[in-house]
Amino acid sequence: MAVSYPHQVSLILALSARGGRSRWSGRLLPIGTLCVVGVFGLASCANPDSSPQEASEAEPVTANLSVVASIDVYADLASSVTGDTAEVTAIVDNPAIDPHSYEATPQDRMAVEQADVLISNGGGYDPFLSSLAESAKKEDTLLSVLNGEDGHDHTHDHGDEGGQDHAEEEGQDDEAHDPDHDDENEHVWYDLAMMSEFVHELAERLGQESPENAELYAENAANLSEDIEALDERNRSLDAAGVTYMATEAVSAYLLDDAGFDDETDPDFLSAVEHGDDVSVRLFQQALETAEQVDLLVHNEQTETNQSLQIREAAEDADVPVLMFSETLPDEHDDYLSWMSDNIDRLEQLLSSD
Repeated sequence: MAVSYPHQVSLILALSARGGRSRWSGRLLPIGTLCVVGVFGLASCANPDSSPQEASEAEPVTANLSVVASIDVYADLASSVTGDTAEVTAIVDNPAIDPHSYEATPQDRMAVEQADVLISNGGGYDPFLSSLAESAKKEDTLLSVLNGEDGHDHTHDHGDEGGQDHAEEEGQDDEAHDPDHDDENEHVWYDLAMMSEFVHELAERLGQESPENAELYAENAANLSEDIEALDERNRSLDAAGVTYMATEAVSAYLLDDAGFDDETDPDFLSAVEHGDDVSVRLFQQALETAEQVDLLVHNEQTETNQSLQIREAAEDADVPVLMFSETLPDEHDDYLSWMSDNIDRLEQLLSSD
């Protein structure tokens, strides 16, 4: 479901991400004469011709609900759930920015102070949002996908079909992602099964803030969850068992593991990358050799370092296919569903070319 991002409200236009790109805003309230005064004292009005949410038969009731997400992935999911009944913004929406090291701005602080619902990934991925929420005394508005520093627990039955379990066999719970584990992969928006469940939880939380729209949110979340589940089934049916890959960063591991790919990445290498440490000479040399031997190299340009670039070049020199995966929505995709569908398309094409 494509989402449009109007820019009529001057307050939202003032909230720009680093790198010179304006932060996108989700659907605006369909109120013909609604005017919002921005930080520069200018007024803008919502489009009186805004159409109601088409994904649901429930009649939307307008509500001045403000939602702020740490990254555009969760902002898009929230916008798909709320339709035209909320203003949704993302703090990080620029593919050139690494969310792991993002530093909040005064504009971000202002957005958090005015938000009714905050959405974070949690698990140490986006601490800038939990810090802003704490400073603004708005911790009670924070919904996190993962438990951990933000105090929210979200688990699901990952299942065995079509891929490997995310948890290691030794002592980890197969029913939950435990971000307290040092090597846990926090990029859970690539876990389609988890996202299909999370949107229901998101709808429930949004409905608490806007009870008059709770039915609409539940129906939109059900439709969205069904679409995500269809992508998950399609991904799991790829049957990539025996096809090896190495990742320069763990961003897309859930998607590939569920498809059945065999991960040949050294856990110590990934751990160093995830913690922002320099990879040792020994691990780096091993990574270069592995990159030349696997069937696929998975690379994240958004967090590229000199070492990861050299690993990518080693794979390319050895004629190993390289697929790019990012932290946030790429410029060529407007929504989560089309982005994930394209990721699966590329995996299918890779497998069919063998």
